[in-house]
Amino acid sequence: MRLRDTVWLFVASLAAACQPQARRVLILDLSLSDPLALDATAQPWREAGYTVEYRRFYPHLTRADGARYHTLLLLGGRAPARPSDALTAGDLALLSEWVDGGGVVVLGYPTDEAGEGSLDRWLMNRWLAWKGAGVTIGDHALRDTTQHPAGAFDPQPAVAPQHDLPLQDPGVALLSAGRAVALVVASDEQVLARTTRNAFVRPSGQKPAARRNAPVIAASRLGDGLVIVVSRDALAAPGTGTRPSTAPALAIDDLSAADAFLVSLARWTRRPAEWARIPPGRSRRPLQLSGAPRPVVPAPPRLTPPAGAAVWLLPTPPAGRPPNLPLWIARGGLRIVWGRLESLQPATPAAQRQRGIDSLVGFLEMGAFTVFAGSAHAATLADSIHAAPWEREAVRTAWRQLGDALETTSQRWIPAVEPDEFRLPSDSAVQSAAGDTLAAWCALDPRYWSEGMASSYRALARLAAARTDLIPAIALDLDPPPPGRRPSDDPFCDGAWRVALAGLPRDSAFPPARAERFAALPPAARYDSLLESGLLGAYYAALEDATAARAAALRTEVRRIRGDLSFAFITRRPPVDWYTLGLLRGFSVPDTPVLLWSPELRPRDLLARARARGIVAVHAVGLMPARIPASAWPRLAKVAFGENDGFWVGPIQDLLRAAHVAEGPVTPDSLGRLIRRLVKER
Repeated sequence: MRLRDTVWLFVASLAAACQPQARRVLILDLSLSDPLALDATAQPWREAGYTVEYRRFYPHLTRADGARYHTLLLLGGRAPARPSDALTAGDLALLSEWVDGGGVVVLGYPTDEAGEGSLDRWLMNRWLAWKGAGVTIGDHALRDTTQHPAGAFDPQPAVAPQHDLPLQDPGVALLSAGRAVALVVASDEQVLARTTRNAFVRPSGQKPAARRNAPVIAASRLGDGLVIVVSRDALAAPGTGTRPSTAPALAIDDLSAADAFLVSLARWTRRPAEWARIPPGRSRRPLQLSGAPRPVVPAPPRLTPPAGAAVWLLPTPPAGRPPNLPLWIARGGLRIVWGRLESLQPATPAAQRQRGIDSLVGFLEMGAFTVFAGSAHAATLADSIHAAPWEREAVRTAWRQLGDALETTSQRWIPAVEPDEFRLPSDSAVQSAAGDTLAAWCALDPRYWSEGMASSYRALARLAAARTDLIPAIALDLDPPPPGRRPSDDPFCDGAWRVALAGLPRDSAFPPARAERFAALPPAARYDSLLESGLLGAYYAALEDATAARAAALRTEVRRIRGDLSFAFITRRPPVDWYTLGLLRGFSVPDTPVLLWSPELRPRDLLARARARGIVAVHAVGLMPARIPASAWPRLAKVAFGENDGFWVGPIQDLLRAAHVAEGPVTPDSLGRLIRRLVKER
């Protein structure tokens, strides 16, 4: 663990020790999310007067927790579809003792439909039935057409709070509350919030089915305590969470209403006298744990967490001033078209390539864009062994044609490194959650960095050095298709395991003899061994540090070729996993912020807190034309240039064919004019 983290945790523990039990919240997240990903979840509880503590690296209840905390936020994990911890039989027993003794339990269930999180949803339902809570969590994500009269499917239902409870301003009719499923309740008096009349579910392979006014947040009195059932996405709705936001860009003001609702909900948990309206638990059922999606661990609860399981005080405090924008961004903001221009493929004839480039330039000028960013096929040029000479020459020709065309305009070009273009060695394999293996890069595999990342970055740096006025940065696509070709985010694959173990300090907690035993562990035993030994936190810190060190070394090498080059990253997920945070740390320098492009609507708090980790970034928000009515584009200026430093749209290959907006298909020229209206409102 780094020194600044140790000092921060020490100060946090001293501050928390002065708080009475009634004002303490414990967050346990079975997916081990980075603290930055839970700041939005913690903020409403902090505003309600709680001290919020997060024990990241031991996400299970211990017998000491009930005496220290009044409220528990239990966030479900990703098992069995993805590597994740999960509830144990010991957790279920202590949950029962918690509520029977007068505590509050908030079950934040995961909402993925493709098997991800199904284990914890299943276990939560068994526990609720055992306690007679009268609440059952459904299986299918709710959708809503409230935000899109044209009928586009929106995976975030609008939510109407129950106004006969002291949880919300009566003037607020609807709010955005993240992904959710329909709950089944025994009594309407248990409902704290419902969907609108437009809500529906669409099970795979089936027709949509209405779920009008379905409960999405519900409560039950159990013993002397209270249990609240709500999706983990709803708990993080006002800010950045662990998964991409589904909030419509036009509903940015609704996020403030969601924050107010969550603050009211948090305050309500501190007032037991107001729980009387909630009916008590009903007839209980036997606890049946057979038939789970994955065998339930029967481990009994510990008395206390392992010695190395540190506690964070949330939300993370912000650090430093916002970065100064580069002049070329400050003038008009980031206005980016992203994607893979098909005409740049090596096999494309020169005349056809030129027609594609002309179409791109026309679209850029029509929409008043400032940047085209996309794959430059650098891996082909860098691979002199497997790529034919004609392919490498075709890439050089494509660069020359595109560069010459863009230099006659005011647009810039940010060529991108695409990891799915790296040649995957035949012996690269990562063990999946099910125990089998799949062909994929391990994110810390030395060959991934030397044969893929370094060679591609060097090739693009030389291109940027030859086009200094045209190319301000090199981009990296963090989520390239197909999934099997991007680096795995599994922190326990062989390459990551070797690097992180080597980065752990050899002290009394991890002497050389123990290091040798750990090095020989099979993948299936690695997580549990680190968890119970208290080394899991140090291991994750070593992963991030190793990624940051490799990124910093690559940044230094590239800047020897061109000293003022910037670095950009595009991701369709929140940038809060260890690999992405390590990259952002390594490529950040105080005088030149990295450019981060994601779908997050309100990233400023996240980036302010990330600066304490050495990450300096400016953000552009992704806009999805298919979800935005034509008349709404001018109203997006608040999101694009108020909450963010610009926007990006893509993929370009779809926009140049026949773009779609909420009302239906439009021509590229029509979409360009719509986006120009947004730019004029800046």
